[in-house]
Amino acid sequence: MEFNPYSDVFFDNPYETYRWMRDEAPVYHSERWNFYALSRHQDVLAAHRDWATFSSAYGVTLDALSLRERYSSNMLIIMDPPEHDRLRKLVRQVFTKSAIANLEPLVVEVICSFAEALSGKEDFDLVADFAALFPVEIISSMLGVPAGERQQIRLWTDEALHRDQNQPFITEAGLHASMAMRDYFLELAKEKRRNPDDMIISRLVTATYEDEDTVTHRLNDDDIATFSVLLAAAGSETVTKLVGNGAIAFHENPDQWDQVLADPSLIPAAIEEMLRLYPPSQYQGRFTTRDVELDGGTIPAGSPTLLVTGAATRDPLVYDRPDEFDIARRGATTLAFGYGAHSCLGSWLARLETRVAFQQIRQRWPHVDVDTDGLRRVTMSNVAGYSHIPVHVR
Repeated sequence: MEFNPYSDVFFDNPYETYRWMRDEAPVYHSERWNFYALSRHQDVLAAHRDWATFSSAYGVTLDALSLRERYSSNMLIIMDPPEHDRLRKLVRQVFTKSAIANLEPLVVEVICSFAEALSGKEDFDLVADFAALFPVEIISSMLGVPAGERQQIRLWTDEALHRDQNQPFITEAGLHASMAMRDYFLELAKEKRRNPDDMIISRLVTATYEDEDTVTHRLNDDDIATFSVLLAAAGSETVTKLVGNGAIAFHENPDQWDQVLADPSLIPAAIEEMLRLYPPSQYQGRFTTRDVELDGGTIPAGSPTLLVTGAATRDPLVYDRPDEFDIARRGATTLAFGYGAHSCLGSWLARLETRVAFQQIRQRWPHVDVDTDGLRRVTMSNVAGYSHIPVHVR
């Protein structure tokens, strides 16, 4: 078998390939694209912990890693400690778990407004008309993007992440979209420095911390723009895909949805199972700084390496009945939001939004039929999920 992260198999259903990789090729090497891939839970977890060996500074997607060039960047996800730690200390001041909890009224208000817009409709698209819209509205609002400009962030993000089949690099339209979004946030950062409000970008403008040498660190406008691009993209795509993937998991396992209908307190546990079975981010890219010997083979120094989350979270050595959707499951460490130095700052926000979304789905549309002929998946660099889930309300 071949693991090709630009194929229709990868975009649609890579899980048989993942099973083969775990069993037969746990240190997989792609002749076509010249990368290595780890698929077993213990190997993926260990690689996340060992940032010095599995560097993020060469990029985190296969197209970036294939260039084999270390980035000189202020983007948090493509930095290694200690530079990464300094920047993370600054930005995490506005992304603590308690700060996210205080956002619940905003999250509820936005999600309810999009759900209410569909009130009375018997047929609509659960993603295109709902799950694709509210996440970017929430994260952009938090950043301080003016109303009326927030959905443009989603359109830029979708274009930038899109990949044509068997074409590893960003499209020309995607490149233009990426540059436009970066320019937009740079101008917004400058505006917030002149006219601050109480939103995230303004708070990043004033954020400081002192290191062990009592040197005070601050973010410049380029830092803030770069982080805003990352936050806007991750904060919109992850939740959209998580809600869509979860909806299909419930469609295919109606007994699990019946449990949620009977007891809404099961929704948070159900979200963890959605993340395990269908993680929105299927892999995280790394670059080896030394030879790595593992059970199953050796990864040479200087190799693009994919930590395949979507395979690791179905490892039968860690999860009983790993391919079953079981919202009562408890146990192993989740890798869906990364782990270690690069664990996702917005994971609590993603969980909050997804919980509120499924509370609304349960309340407003407890019984729907999914038009499986109309299902459409995205073809993105390392993001997996649906762009369209047509439903009929019973």
